[in-house]
Amino acid sequence: MRLMLQILDTATSQVFLPVAGGDLGRIAKQVEAPTAGVVWIDAVDPSQAELDQLVAAFGWAQQIAESVDADENRQRAVRVGDSMLVVVRPPLGDGEVAIVVHGALAVTVRYLWDRALDDAVLELRGWPDLTNAHSIAVACVVLARIIEAYEDASDELEDRLVQQESSILASSRGGDPMPALRETAALRGAVGDVRRRSNRLRELLGVLVRQELLDRRHGEAVDLDLRDIYDHLIRVHDDLDAYSDRLIALQESRLSIVAYRQNDITKRISGWAAVLLIPTITTGWFGQNFQSLALIHTSFGPWIALGGTAVVMAAAATFLRRAGWL
Repeated sequence: MRLMLQILDTATSQVFLPVAGGDLGRIAKQVEAPTAGVVWIDAVDPSQAELDQLVAAFGWAQQIAESVDADENRQRAVRVGDSMLVVVRPPLGDGEVAIVVHGALAVTVRYLWDRALDDAVLELRGWPDLTNAHSIAVACVVLARIIEAYEDASDELEDRLVQQESSILASSRGGDPMPALRETAALRGAVGDVRRRSNRLRELLGVLVRQELLDRRHGEAVDLDLRDIYDHLIRVHDDLDAYSDRLIALQESRLSIVAYRQNDITKRISGWAAVLLIPTITTGWFGQNFQSLALIHTSFGPWIALGGTAVVMAAAATFLRRAGWL
């Protein structure tokens, strides 16, 4: 595990510093001191033993300990006593981020999400009202990084969508349409998954915003930052809704192209059937058991019939080609 410590009220706490599990008890006492600044501990992919050290050092309630430990893939925000737990999921993969805040202490436990948080540290150090916000400010900057990940995922999905929309005309020139249809279906699944996660995260952020409206002790900066984060997520969610509509239209367009190609093939087959029907009629007519047909007993009769058939076939083919049936 990589435990990182950041103390904002000292001149040396410019970056995350490694800390051993045995030092957690000392850090817990330091946080309880009246002059303590905000302490942020970041744990990346901790083992069970290391989680037990966190629980024991900071006295987490059973509900918090179980939520941080369990892989429920469920986003939620709950308050347990004076502590608050926020569990969020990044837009892609099986990652999970749990944020536990209590007074001046904030602990983030990250699973399968190793995004660098150096810029988040700088943002936290420049927080406008850190004295009132305390560790809630850490939750805000981490949530902001989660929303940035959602925005990046949304941009990536849009790039894939634009690429498929640009290639739709190329697919109409022939070839097997199934790979393009499978790619569109896969993109629809990816957009749906990110949209579902963003929808659950929107509900979670709504809970936090309403809590700050009722409890203003953390200052205006927290309220404004949470509202800004919520607005960014709403824009991402709206974009994902638009992507879903565009993907439906894209899939319908691909299916329409397939139907058009089938109709074009049917027209061509029908056109050639009409052309070949002419010699079929001619040979069938002269093949009847008649004795009084003109030219039937002459040596040049078959050539005249063959020539006439060829002329009529050429005329029919020219007419059908101009009509777009050949």
